[in-house]
This record gives sequence, C-alpha cells and structure tokens, in this order.
Amino acid sequence: MTVTRRPGTASDRPHSALMHRDIALVVDDDEQVLRLVKRVLERAGFECVTVSDGRLAHDAAVEWRPDIILLDLMLGETTGDQIMVELREDFRTRLIPVVFLTVRDSLKDKVEHLLSGADDYVTKPFIPEELVARLRAVMTRSTTARGLSPLTGMSGNADILREISRRLAQNQRFAVLYPDIDAFKNYNDHYGFLRGDDVIKTLATIILEVLEERPSGQHFAGHVGGDDFVILTEPSMAEAIAAEITHRFDDSIPALYDPTDRDRGWIESEERSGNMLRTPLVSVSIGIVIAEPGSYSSPAAVAARASEVKGVAKRMPGSKWVLDRRRPPERFS
Repeated sequence: MTVTRRPGTASDRPHSALMHRDIALVVDDDEQVLRLVKRVLERAGFECVTVSDGRLAHDAAVEWRPDIILLDLMLGETTGDQIMVELREDFRTRLIPVVFLTVRDSLKDKVEHLLSGADDYVTKPFIPEELVARLRAVMTRSTTARGLSPLTGMSGNADILREISRRLAQNQRFAVLYPDIDAFKNYNDHYGFLRGDDVIKTLATIILEVLEERPSGQHFAGHVGGDDFVILTEPSMAEAIAAEITHRFDDSIPALYDPTDRDRGWIESEERSGNMLRTPLVSVSIGIVIAEPGSYSSPAAVAARASEVKGVAKRMPGSKWVLDRRRPPERFS
C-alpha cells in the first residue's frame, strides 16, 4: 500500500452549501409553450429555467441541477430521446427525473418512451393543475425509487451497487475511492446532528466539485450513508482526486467550528469515566482500490477491499489517502 497524507490547514473560508428551491428545467423549441409552462410552474412555486435549443439542454442541466426536467420530443436538430441519453450517461444528471411533454399522444409512443427511461409522459395541450400534480408526484416517487440520499441528493446504496455491478459485468478497469470522515461522531455529539449534517454536506459538495473540474465519462459519486461516500473513476485520476478532496476538506472544515475550538484545534468532551477527552478537528480518510477486470466477483467484494484499505488510512492522523498497491486478488469474493 502507498500512503499519502497532508498536514491539516486552517482556513476561515466556508464551503458552498447544497441548497436550492425546487427547480424545473423546461426544454422546448416553441417559445409560446415555454412561456406558458414557465407561468404555470412559477405560480405553483417552482423556479423555472427554460431552454429553447435542445443542443443546450444537457449543459443547462449540469449548470442548474434541476429537480425535474420537462422535455419536448422534437427539438429541431436534436430530439428529446437523444438528450435523455446524454443525461443518463452523465453522473451529474443521471438521476434527475425526466418527463416528456409532446403532442405525440399514441399509446405506442407513450409505452416506448416510458420503457426507455422517462419518468412520465404528458401530452399537449395539457391541463395546468394536472401537469403540476404529475411533476410533484414524479419528484416524490423518483426520490424514493432511485434511493437518493435525502441529505446530499447523491446516489444511494442501490444505485452505487448497480453502477459497480455494471462495470464488473463489462470487465472495466476502474478505481474505487472510499472517503470517510475521521472523528465525526465526536463532532456530532459535541455540536449536534444539524451541524454534523453540514460537515457531511461539505464533503459531498467538495467531491462533486472536484469531479466536475476533472471531466471524465468514468466519474460516479454516491453517498453510502452517514459520513461514508464512494467515488468511481479512471485509475490514472484516483490519486489526484483524493489529493484535491483532502486539501479542500482541510481548508473548509475550520469554518464549521466555534472560534474557540477552531483556534485551539480541538474540542473537549467528558468520557463516561469522567476523564476529559480532546478530539482534533475532523479530517477525511480515503481508501483507493483499483478494480482489475475479472478480479472481483461482486460489488460486495469490491466494497470489502475498499473498506479494508480505508481502515488503514483511518489509523493514521490527519487527512490522508491510501492506495492499495497489492496485487489484485485472484477473483476476490
């Protein structure tokens, strides 16, 4: 194993938060329809973003991260089907629910597009109240069915397992990063779970930003639960990603402490024995495993190896990452 760590740094710069209103992205090349839908959705409490050029839809989805996308099927030089493929192939947009809004009302069209991955299918002309109700229902159903983390909005366990299974089945070579926050329980106990959630959301934001700044079709990020995350990426990018995550996390964390605790670099709590315990500022440990084709029989096997490597990292102080350089197992299961 190769271990790399960096000393903690102090900074008062807070990190960006993962907060927004319900946002609907509407893509249609008919300006009149855009104006009508925008008016209907804004009256219903949505923030509405409109795009009239289908070629810009994917970029708009990446920029705005809408809670739902309302998509016309026929968009001049592109189609709603093509846009949906782009959305589903990008880890940043793959879980956003998509509803088609179109004049094509045949049963064949509806069935075909629902089976291809659309979350609902609404025909024009539409009844405003029904459109809003359908969008709300899709958003609620999508959050539950797709197993999203309610705290971070990232892929949950079910989607993480599906993605690892897919890559194993295709005999891909990929890196697995397993970030985990050190001393998180002590922070949570000291400051309360609401402020503990801020620490988790800070790490989630950093992970997504780091991946976005290093584009790759192999990127994937999920929130296992609690303070555990999973990142999949290209093996050649794994250490650079881990280095940047640890750097940004150390820079951001001091701002989440009270001034007194931040200045002295630790929090104090009383153990059951009555002794006073000093816990340093939280840090992040990352285990990195390279999944070679044919080396793992299941997602559980990959997760077990990554967890083992992460455990090595957690036994050392401060933010650090550990790359497993051992020979890949003979079909680890």
